[in-house]
Amino acid sequence: MSTYELSGRMNELLLALSRGPVAQPPWEEFLRMLGDALGADYVTLVLRAPREGDAGVVINSVVLSPKLFSDDSDNYFALDPFINLPEGEVFTIDEFLAADDYYASDYYQHYIKDMGLEHLMGADLGDDLGNSARLRFARLAGRENFSPDDCALCKTLLPHIQQTIRLHARIVRVESERSLFASAVDQMAVAAFILDQSARIRHSNKAAQKLLEERHWLSEKAGQLHLLNASDNKAFRSCLDDVMQAHLRAEPSFIKALRLSGRGQAFGMLLRPLPLVAAPNGSRNPSVAIFISDPSAPRRTPAAVLVELFGFTPAEARLALELANGHTLVEACEHLHISRNTGKSQLSAVFSKTGVARQTQLVQLISRSVAPMGE
Repeated sequence: MSTYELSGRMNELLLALSRGPVAQPPWEEFLRMLGDALGADYVTLVLRAPREGDAGVVINSVVLSPKLFSDDSDNYFALDPFINLPEGEVFTIDEFLAADDYYASDYYQHYIKDMGLEHLMGADLGDDLGNSARLRFARLAGRENFSPDDCALCKTLLPHIQQTIRLHARIVRVESERSLFASAVDQMAVAAFILDQSARIRHSNKAAQKLLEERHWLSEKAGQLHLLNASDNKAFRSCLDDVMQAHLRAEPSFIKALRLSGRGQAFGMLLRPLPLVAAPNGSRNPSVAIFISDPSAPRRTPAAVLVELFGFTPAEARLALELANGHTLVEACEHLHISRNTGKSQLSAVFSKTGVARQTQLVQLISRSVAPMGE
């Protein structure tokens, strides 16, 4: 065998590891194959240990006791005898506890014994970015303990597992940030689409999906964005081609803007290329971002946020929101079922607390504040 040649089984194991984070369900295929490789009846990957108020992230190759991992999992992991393991090392339970102490422990008596297990092996993983995890292996009572060869094989695999966890954590963080920013765009009543190099929609936020569902002037055909008005669609396709070429030329500052007509109101559409990224070429790579403003969409701001920001009373906050969404004082009073005198009194208090003197200034103050991000 060549120095760099992998056995067929090891190759399959590493392929399963690379699929682990994105598999459905995640990690389970790899943990099952890892258990087979190490002769373990039970394998657990703990990406975040359970604690009070947090179920954690625990993946099992076999769930021997579903009740354990629903009602009492925090106690189970709190009693884990593998404490503060040196990262990247593999240990069996007998290297940590004398046999009499292990068999007398609450961990063994209340959990391990009831599940018909006996022999344990464990390893902790961590890196300089704070990504950590625990791996735990168990064999049924009556079987032999984990051997030095089992520990050595596990230790060989640990760096590969740690790197996969690190990449997975990075993806999760990016997705979390993207979701947060997408939510902020939603609150500004801006529809956002991401198209690939084939002009197919790869992502759309809630405001964009609402526009597609309404089908007043925008639709989706064969996965592509389409404007119902022929002249608007022709102008849109021309701009899209220009922006797509700018993407391929790596010109992310290139911008195109269109003014469109929909439901009797003017809609603004902005197209800009996404930066080329260090990723394999492909027609599905994100290429163009499209933003559409809908002037008729109400700004949804929680009244509680305005109370915190400006010291409004709940009633004053509700009135301020009505005005921020373009209603007159009379209309706002009707919507809130209050008298005009009450509305004028509340508006006077709002002006006093914000330091503005006109309704237009109040609308600008609220719309430009962080309040809309609180939804």
